[in-house]
Amino acid sequence: MTQTLSDSTLQNLIEEYMQGSFESDPIMAAYMGLHEYDGKVPDLSQRAIEKRINTLHNLEGRVEQLAETSLDKEGRFDRTLLLGAIRKELFSLEDLREYANNPIVYSGVVEVSTYIKRDYAPIKQRLEALVRHLEQVPPVLTHAQANLVESLPKPALETALGMYEGVITYYETDVAKEFDQHAQPELKGRFELARNNAVGAVREFINFLKTRLPQASMDFAIGADKYRKMLATGEMVDLPVEKVLEVGRRDLAKNQRELERICESYRPDVPVKEVMRELQAHHPTPETLISDTVAKLEEVRQFLIDHKIVTVPSEVRCLVTETPPFLRWAFAFMDAPGPFEQVAKEAYYYITPVEPDWTPQQKEEWLTKFDYYTLQDVSIHEAYPGHYLHFLHTRLVKSRLRQMLWAYSFVEGWAHYTEQMMLEEGFESADPRYKIAQLSEALLRDSRYIVAIMMHTQGMSVDEATRFIMENAYMEETPSRSEAVRGTFDPGYLNYTLGKLLLLKLREDYKAEQGENFNLQNFHDLVLSYGAPPVPLLRTVTLKNPGGDIL
Repeated sequence: MTQTLSDSTLQNLIEEYMQGSFESDPIMAAYMGLHEYDGKVPDLSQRAIEKRINTLHNLEGRVEQLAETSLDKEGRFDRTLLLGAIRKELFSLEDLREYANNPIVYSGVVEVSTYIKRDYAPIKQRLEALVRHLEQVPPVLTHAQANLVESLPKPALETALGMYEGVITYYETDVAKEFDQHAQPELKGRFELARNNAVGAVREFINFLKTRLPQASMDFAIGADKYRKMLATGEMVDLPVEKVLEVGRRDLAKNQRELERICESYRPDVPVKEVMRELQAHHPTPETLISDTVAKLEEVRQFLIDHKIVTVPSEVRCLVTETPPFLRWAFAFMDAPGPFEQVAKEAYYYITPVEPDWTPQQKEEWLTKFDYYTLQDVSIHEAYPGHYLHFLHTRLVKSRLRQMLWAYSFVEGWAHYTEQMMLEEGFESADPRYKIAQLSEALLRDSRYIVAIMMHTQGMSVDEATRFIMENAYMEETPSRSEAVRGTFDPGYLNYTLGKLLLLKLREDYKAEQGENFNLQNFHDLVLSYGAPPVPLLRTVTLKNPGGDIL
C-alpha cells in the first residue's frame, strides 16, 4: 500500500502499530480490555508469521525516517518507545524464534479464564465468546505442531506438558461448571462440542510433545550475542554481557554481606543458613496459605497512604486466590485486567499451593518459600506498592501507547525495588526478620540474574544453576530447581534485579538534581505516570541531564 506524507506522522505510525498488533494478537487485545476482539485467536501459521515480520520491518523503516528534530521531548520519547517495541517483537520472531523453539508460547492461545473471571459483560455474552474461542483451538494447535522444531529444549518441553495437562483439567472442571450454572441449553450444547474438540486437540498436542521427548536436548542457551541484543531491544540496556554480569555479582556480594550483618545482630554466632531455616520453618499450612496472605495486605496499603510513599489511586482491592493449575510454574504473581478495561476491575493475586501428589518433604520445602516474613515481602512485590498499585497507575496514563507497552525490567524492577524501598521507609523496621526476608528475596533475584546469564552465555547447566541458587539464596532443592528450570525458557528473568538497580540509579540521580526539593511520593508518581517503559528511556523525560551511567 502506498504511504502518503501524512501517514508518516508519529501519531499515525503509533495508531498503525497498535491496530496491527491488536489484529495480529487479538487475545492480547481482548485481555487489554478491547472486547471487540473477544472470541478471536491469532493466525499462527508460518505464512502469517512471515507477513507480520515484513509488516514490522516496513513500519520500523518509516519510524526511523521520522526525524527526531521534528519532535519535542515527549514526542522523542514516544518515537523511541515505538521503535523499541517493533524491534523487541522482531527479535522474538527472527532471533529467538520462540514460536518454533518453545511450546510454552502456545499456552496463551488455549487459555480462556478471562471470559470467566472478569465480569466485563453479561455472562451469556462472555460464554458465547468463550465458545467461539474454544472452536478455534484445534487449528491453532495444528499450526503449533507444524511450527515447532524436532529437537526442543527439554526443560521447556517438560514444563509445557504439565501446563497443557492443567488446561485440560480447567476445561473439564471450572469452565464446565460455569456452563452448567449459566448457559442456556443451545449454548451448552455448542460448548460441549467445542470443549470436547478442544480437549481432544490439547490431548493430541500433548501426545505430539511427548513424541518430541526422545529428541529433546538441554541445548536451551540463546548465546551471548542474542543475550546482549535481548537486553538492548527489550530494556534499552546496550552493554557487554560481561559488564552486566559483573553488576549482578557485585549486588549479590553486597546483599550477602548485609544479610550476614543483620543475622549476626539478630542471632549472634548462628550461621546464616541456620537463621534462614529458623525463619523458613514459620510458614502457613497448606490450608491457611491464602487467608494468611490476605491478613496483612490492608496494613501495607495503609502504610503507603499514611507515610506518603506513593499515591494509591483506587479503593478497589485485589483478590487473593490459588494459582490455576495451568499457571503453576511460579510461586506467586499478579493477574490484573488490561489498561483499556472499562468495566471489570478484578485483579487476582495468585499464590501457588502445594500439589496434592507431592511427598511430605516436597510440600514442606515448597512452603519454606512462604514463611510469614517472606510472604509479606512477596505481597509488597505483587500487590502494594508493587504490581497491583503499578496497574492502578497505568490506568491513569494519558497515552494509549504507553499504557500498552511494557519493559520486563520496569515491571519486575519496580516491584522488586519496592521491597527494599518499603523497609528503607520504615515498614516493619523494628523486626529484623523482615529485613532478613527482604534480603533473602534479593539474593534469589541476584541468583536468577547470574544463572540466567551464565546458563545462556557460559554453558552453566540446570544442575549447576540449582546448586548456585541453593548456596547463594539459601533455598531448598525443590524450589531451587524450579527456579533454575524457569531460567532456561525465561532468559530475561535477570530483569528483576536489573530493573531495581536501574530504578535506584534513576532515583539517586533525580534526587541529586532536585536537592532539597526532592519528594519521594512525587518521584514515584512521576515514574509511574509513564507506564512501564525501559528505565534508560525514562531517564530522558525525568532528568534534566540524563547522560552518564545508567547502573
